[in-house]
Amino acid sequence: MATQSKLKTIAEERSGLKMEMLSRESVKWFMTKMANLKNTSRIPNTIKREEFRNTKRFIKGGLFFFYYDPKTKEDLPYYDKFPLVLMLERYDDGFLGLNLHYLPIKYRVAFMNKLLDYGRFDEDGDPVRIRITYDILTATKRFKEFRPCIKRYLTSHVKSRILAVQPDEWETAVFLPVHNFKKAKADKVWRDSIQEIKKP
Repeated sequence: MATQSKLKTIAEERSGLKMEMLSRESVKWFMTKMANLKNTSRIPNTIKREEFRNTKRFIKGGLFFFYYDPKTKEDLPYYDKFPLVLMLERYDDGFLGLNLHYLPIKYRVAFMNKLLDYGRFDEDGDPVRIRITYDILTATKRFKEFRPCIKRYLTSHVKSRILAVQPDEWETAVFLPVHNFKKAKADKVWRDSIQEIKKP
């Protein structure tokens, strides 16, 4: 359970982490991975093919980055254009997932540690995916962090390639300040999220 231990260690060492203190290595990793995803104008026309939007590319229990344009964005108080989502359930037209960007980093790391209790591990003890369900999340107050994170995504509104974050990259992804909130600043979003988490 190497990744789980690393996340706990990082959480303890960086509990007061500020966005600007993100490690240079994490930023380098992100820029390398996202070179062809960040600027949608540079993405090949093949992205418009159905196979790039097929929900089969989203695996239950996996962690993903992608660009998203909500169908109901005009009615939303705010939204994240570049979510980091743990997929929970697949539907014919999309999927249900947890967008971890809706949590401040300290809460995000703590929540990820709890989710790893439901991890599927390989023979070396490293996580492969997280087998958590909506029913498990709602059955106990232990996972109250899920409340502001739960989102329904339509496959037709995914506007980029899909980047699957590998388990050994989870800790890096969790700390990256790459949220792209529209209609509100991150501080406002996170204040609202904390209030939602603290409700009985």
